[in-house]
Amino acid sequence: MKRKVSKPQYAFLKQEFNFLEQHGKLESEDAKDLLALYEPKGATNFVRLLLVFGAILVGVGILSFIAGNWDGLIPFSKFGLIVIAFILSYSAGYKLEPNYERTARSMYYIGAAIYGAGIFLVGQSFHLQHTVYTDFLLWAVGILPLAYYLKDQLLAVFASVFLIIYSFTAFEPGSFGPYWLLLLLPILFWMNEKRFGRKSSLFVMSTLLATAFIVNTLEAFHFDEWISMLIVFTGGLLIALFPIKHFRTESSWIGSFLFGTVGIMLTFPYSWREWQLETIAPYIFTALFIILLVYFLKQNSLPAILITCALIYRYYTDITYDFMPKSLFFIIGGLLLIAFGFWFEKSRRETVKRHEE
Repeated sequence: MKRKVSKPQYAFLKQEFNFLEQHGKLESEDAKDLLALYEPKGATNFVRLLLVFGAILVGVGILSFIAGNWDGLIPFSKFGLIVIAFILSYSAGYKLEPNYERTARSMYYIGAAIYGAGIFLVGQSFHLQHTVYTDFLLWAVGILPLAYYLKDQLLAVFASVFLIIYSFTAFEPGSFGPYWLLLLLPILFWMNEKRFGRKSSLFVMSTLLATAFIVNTLEAFHFDEWISMLIVFTGGLLIALFPIKHFRTESSWIGSFLFGTVGIMLTFPYSWREWQLETIAPYIFTALFIILLVYFLKQNSLPAILITCALIYRYYTDITYDFMPKSLFFIIGGLLLIAFGFWFEKSRRETVKRHEE
């Protein structure tokens, strides 16, 4: 079975094998045999995309049919239709899997969509007393075993998104908070480590989920907003400064996104009103924030460039919008964005050149 690699990786391997062959380190036939062990996976992306959209359309069509005839069915008939459609989809996926793996995936996706929508429809039909956040929790819990079985990072990412939505149960009156995430968060990180081969997308989503859990749990305990902001800012900064070994680039970007977003929010006076320090604290924090960004810029951090651009644009808008003619405001703002884009592209190219050297 051939090992699937990305197109750039495949091109790099081909170039390296040719290099070894030209320098007499590898025979021509051996180079071909080694290259034959690999297969670029980019060519199949269109097929997978087509099947995913097809699965979505079929799932929506089935659910539209059920919902359209909802009022004419008794509750147990509604439940039976959803269960039958769910079982047929998974059965078709299991049957097709040995010979038509990608088509089988689309059947599984249809089943996962029917399962999730069925949760909402059944809850509505039987007048079950629970919040919409619980529905998203049940949907995520239901598709995580399927994601594990198929090694499908797309399903795992969707489950993470549903769990992020569930984490906002903290805002529901009378809720005890999203405590199921104490169990599910470690499972997601473990699945990425042991089952998915350390996928970047799942690492990013799990990190965002952990952030949402912390913030919303603090909200459930009625902590002040500035405490949540400070924790997210500090956590993001630590991730950016001390990136995780196997996800260095992803850690840098996600950490910078967290501390950069919250950092810009803390430059606004409203973030300090609870302390009654809105007259001086934003400016002190901004000065410290700029010093921090200068440090990251000296480390050739691309995310720091984007944060710096956003900070400059935030103050440009704040200072000039009220008194500058609107046409001039938009023209200068557009020129600033173009300059920021040029700066970012130039820095990125210099970083690539340094890595190549």
